[in-house]
Amino acid sequence: MRILHTESSSGMGGQEYRVLEEAQGMEKRGHTVFVAAPHGSQLAALAEQRGLQVQTTTAGKRGWITLVPCYLRMLKHYEIDVVNTHGSLDSWTAAIAGRISSRRPIIVRTRHKSTPVSRTWRHRLLYGKLPHVVTTTGEVVRQELMTRNRLSPSRVISIPTGVDLERFHPQSPDASLRKSLGLGSQGPLIGAVTFLRPEKGMMILIEAVGWLKKHFPSVECIIIGDGGEQPALLGRIRELGLEHCVHLIGFRQDVPALLAILDVVVIPSFEEGIPQSLTQALAMERPVVASAVGGVPEVVQDGLSGLLVPPRDPEILAEKIASLLSDPIAAIRMGKIGRQVIHERFSMDHMLTQTELVYRQLIQSHSPVVGKRF
Repeated sequence: MRILHTESSSGMGGQEYRVLEEAQGMEKRGHTVFVAAPHGSQLAALAEQRGLQVQTTTAGKRGWITLVPCYLRMLKHYEIDVVNTHGSLDSWTAAIAGRISSRRPIIVRTRHKSTPVSRTWRHRLLYGKLPHVVTTTGEVVRQELMTRNRLSPSRVISIPTGVDLERFHPQSPDASLRKSLGLGSQGPLIGAVTFLRPEKGMMILIEAVGWLKKHFPSVECIIIGDGGEQPALLGRIRELGLEHCVHLIGFRQDVPALLAILDVVVIPSFEEGIPQSLTQALAMERPVVASAVGGVPEVVQDGLSGLLVPPRDPEILAEKIASLLSDPIAAIRMGKIGRQVIHERFSMDHMLTQTELVYRQLIQSHSPVVGKRF
């Protein structure tokens, strides 16, 4: 198959990483894959680094003027069979291009977030009419689209983001990494991998560290990732006097090594599909404390493969983190069970196989090139 992934965001979070991993995985399976992303975006740069075929697009308000003809040219020139859209702007423009293109490709809209979709006529068009199918990153998101937005069950399919089990696997912590980050060598270390925006709950994590310091004076916390909330987070860290124990270390590509040095991985989000930081941490047998929102409970069984907490409550979050720091045997047990869950249900191979199946079935039932062999 010849597949085009589109994304209109210039940042780099779980959504963009899914685009990157799925595109690379499908290429390894013998398909021809193109990634269309804004000029200067992190996704475009990383996709090029990984050897993927990248088409850069305009970003912002100009997108409405330029993107439809831009996508039309791509569809024709590269003879695209499947368009998989991911952001809002590109989902509108790439889907419109696909519908009016003589190529008549299959259009898949991937919904990554758990926030409710508005019930306006525009969103009914965006989700119910323009794409041939909507894929979600978790069953909770799928159910929400069916009940709230009245999408037919046959048009919404849950395909959780897979984990590369060869990259994310149990490994010994690298003591030199802690030193290079300016961290203490002995105290407990907790952390999060995220894009810095309010709904990810990093303010709550910082508040929780302030509580934890009363019981674990040497505890430190690293927050891995970048984003627009960084100045506000730094301000709150200063207000609480936590400059020496909460560290924003920015965007990193050595995530597995960083996860390996964490005693507890924290996902304090207010809304989620199934966060990749969660499944990646479990794949590495790291104990997790996560908000019971979105698709998180699909992965974490409370007390068995991790601990669940209500969102927006730093004291309860701190208490659950403390319980794992105080009981390393339980933490190890949860990590091992978590790895088993990921291996059975959330591997990269499982995601790619499910995705291939959806693409092929749609091509057979909708494409004018029925009977073409891929």
